[in-house]
Amino acid sequence: MKRLFAVLLIQTLCLELLSGQRVFNENTPRNFTDTTGKYCEWDAWGYNNIPEYLCTCNNLDAAKTTQTNALWPSGSLGLNLSGAGLNKLGVWDGGRARTSHIEFGGRVIIMDSGGTLSAHTTAVVGNMVAAGLLPNAKGMSFAAQLKNWNFTSDNAEIIAAAPDLFLSNHSYATTAAWTNISGQWYWYGDSSLHPTRDWKFGYYDNRSRIWDSVMYANPYYLMVKASGNDRGAGIAPGTPHYYWNGTAWALSTTIRDTVGPYDCISTFGNAKNILCVGAIPVQPSGPTGNINTLSFSTWGPTDDGRIKPDLVAASGNIISVGSATDSAYAGLGGTSIAAPNVTGSLLLLQQYNHQLRGTYLLNSTLKALAIHSARRCKPTLLGPDYECGWGIPNLNKAALCLKDSLKHKVIEFNLQNQDSFEIFVYLNAGDTVKSTLVWTDPKGITAAPVYNDTTLKLVNDLDMRLLTQNDSLIRMPFILNPANPSAAATTGDNFRDNIEQIIATNLPSTWYKVKIKHKGTLQNNLAQKASLVISGGQTLLALPVTYLKFTAEQKSAQEIQLSWTTAQEINNKAFEIWHGTSIETLKPIGTITGKGNSNRVNAYVFSVENRNGFAGTQYFQLRQIDFDGEVSNSRIISLEPKFELSLYAIAPNPFKNEFTIYYSTSEKTTVSIFKMTGELILSEELIPMKNGSHKINLKDLPAGLYLMSLQHGNERYYRNLLKEQ
Repeated sequence: MKRLFAVLLIQTLCLELLSGQRVFNENTPRNFTDTTGKYCEWDAWGYNNIPEYLCTCNNLDAAKTTQTNALWPSGSLGLNLSGAGLNKLGVWDGGRARTSHIEFGGRVIIMDSGGTLSAHTTAVVGNMVAAGLLPNAKGMSFAAQLKNWNFTSDNAEIIAAAPDLFLSNHSYATTAAWTNISGQWYWYGDSSLHPTRDWKFGYYDNRSRIWDSVMYANPYYLMVKASGNDRGAGIAPGTPHYYWNGTAWALSTTIRDTVGPYDCISTFGNAKNILCVGAIPVQPSGPTGNINTLSFSTWGPTDDGRIKPDLVAASGNIISVGSATDSAYAGLGGTSIAAPNVTGSLLLLQQYNHQLRGTYLLNSTLKALAIHSARRCKPTLLGPDYECGWGIPNLNKAALCLKDSLKHKVIEFNLQNQDSFEIFVYLNAGDTVKSTLVWTDPKGITAAPVYNDTTLKLVNDLDMRLLTQNDSLIRMPFILNPANPSAAATTGDNFRDNIEQIIATNLPSTWYKVKIKHKGTLQNNLAQKASLVISGGQTLLALPVTYLKFTAEQKSAQEIQLSWTTAQEINNKAFEIWHGTSIETLKPIGTITGKGNSNRVNAYVFSVENRNGFAGTQYFQLRQIDFDGEVSNSRIISLEPKFELSLYAIAPNPFKNEFTIYYSTSEKTTVSIFKMTGELILSEELIPMKNGSHKINLKDLPAGLYLMSLQHGNERYYRNLLKEQ
């Protein structure tokens, strides 16, 4: 009996353990939320039957992953950035956020009537702007205002709202490949385009084209897009599923591909100008070692071989604002939560730049800063990859690029058609120089749906090179090979991406040159806005003035007009105008005050006058002087006088009896001598010839001052003459 009782007791205990009746109680719950807001659910019985739980991560750890917290009040940089006062942040999502939540404090505004209350939207918005009443749910720009749209009519709303936004978040994607609806699998590919793989992966669609166009037309607006969660999606071979047969959903057991691992970002995640964001696990102590993306986070390349995603950020069931009540919190994962981490963080860079300089950054500059300062997922490998893109944002380093202008240069410029832009860098032995170029490219061409359309989508192909002072090539930018997507980046001519980066180290000590030019012709012959971030080297000699043009035009026989415009001026005190009849004889002839610091286009005009006309080729140069006394030179331009009469000299002057006029003319020219009272004394004709001379004898005139004129068509030259005793 005792043995039977013991067996029954063991069986009962085993059943209780299996059923959980004995172990799940107030001390060992099935799930719980701790005082920080972290939500945990029982996962398994661990060693010695100690319960193990899966728990949500938190927004604070997500901020630590991107080091956004370094920019907050009491952060390591000593800044006070929160997004306060900025109403330049937008969200398009699958519904509306719970605007009455205590974390929002009236700072979230619903912009359209569409959409129902959405837990997804509420969490995404919370990731960006939650006040942090629950510290672990604090948003990246925790005091900013935010505008919320439902994504139903996103394109029209984006076009209308873009001029008033700096950033917007888009954590949604096209339905692609595998979807389970009410327990039934659906395949959303098109078997007429490819029987087993969805054509939408890597495809540059109509929404991609529209979004690229919007950002090109609104150069201070950057859209941030979640890369998607489709990687690894699939079903067991032979599993029944529905597919579209052209007219209706039909049941099939055809074996179709599991998604990925590469080329699995769908449609508008492949737009050129967006910032496409994948997902990695949270790194509460900051990223260390090699970091892999989460299993679902989608990888590039695009069909034409471009690098996507651009960046990766923290995800993995992040605690954020919940929609159930005005004080609820909930977990959300996927790339949906990684993207707003980046969106909200980048708004702080706009706020910081305005504090430093009173200006805001171009969308290409904001993107360049995020990419330039990013930490690679595989730090032993240089360059980007198709898994993490350019790496994990480091907002600490991005802010330092703005703050420390001695070690870092952030330059916005206009590249003119058929022109180039240069910046000089001095390197000491052992220095590493890193330069990142980004431009917001005009919209690409959207092809009819086709599987794997490799047509290049880049319109304006800019090229960055690191050169010696005499233009010998030192380094080219990184480039990836879409035919071998797992291969490490190499260097070469990147003809696909509107992002280029060069890293060079261990070069001899001397000056180097970063040169940017373009292939072919810029679209419509219009200048292309571009952004350059350079770090490294002992000294960076940035051009303090970015010239759009510098020209000389002869307005009359006695006047040449110089015109120039600038796109950017940094610390510009004045322009000094130099003139000569050769490069060797250039000398200063005048000064015009500069604009100090300006990111606007400024126009200048200066007239060079010579009452005796201009003989031979004329040379001009601008010498820019900054407030520290540093000088930089423009290019030298020249002008060949277009008038037929050239007066080279009158010699001697003063004279005693006679003097000689040295001239060139192809038409009739009259020389006249007047007393200073205006009385005509003498009038003679010059013989038309090149390099001629003509003597004038005035020995019978008394000593004194006289006036000579040369009449040539409608032009008249004057010269004072002095007759000595």
